[in-house]
Amino acid sequence: MSLSFLAAAVAFQRGHTLTFVRHGETVANATGKYNSKTLNALSKRGQSQASALTQELLRQPRFDTILVSPAPRAMGTIAPYLRATHTQAVIWPLLYECCTGRRPKDAHATHFGFGARIRIPNEFAGLFRLIPGHDRYPQADKYNEGLCQVDASLSEYKSLYAKGRVLMVGHSGHGGHFIHALTGKWRKVENAIPIDVSSLLH
Repeated sequence: MSLSFLAAAVAFQRGHTLTFVRHGETVANATGKYNSKTLNALSKRGQSQASALTQELLRQPRFDTILVSPAPRAMGTIAPYLRATHTQAVIWPLLYECCTGRRPKDAHATHFGFGARIRIPNEFAGLFRLIPGHDRYPQADKYNEGLCQVDASLSEYKSLYAKGRVLMVGHSGHGGHFIHALTGKWRKVENAIPIDVSSLLH
């Protein structure tokens, strides 16, 4: 058992819980056509998934912290819940999608950087906030760079956010790798289906 896994287990034993949710289905997911117009637009099914997710989360105790990817598709998925609960979420850049390409045989974490400044769309004004100094998209275009981003997100999560009830809204690639890094287990990450990450440590 790795030291990082042991550290994660200790954190959860102290009452910390984590729920992970991938964004709802997008037009790109539905059609297989990925471009600037389809990548962040929720499909009709994705909009229904966001509504169903809202109702499911409303039946649960309130979250102490909600962390969301800077991708508009992630914001759009959790926005109905934020409006219903009058809650504001934190945009966490390290949740941005990565590790989506073919895994190389010698996969290992290398390095990644940060690029364009994150902008919150006007339609989501007041629902999300950016933390000063954490307001740029990560740049991890290659698989190994993405693994470095995952490592960075795990380290920052444990140092800044691993307390109380946490909801994390992200993506399939980064999300799957993050959950594996935290728990030692792989889970299929489906659109708008909450994963109780805490239970994977038992």
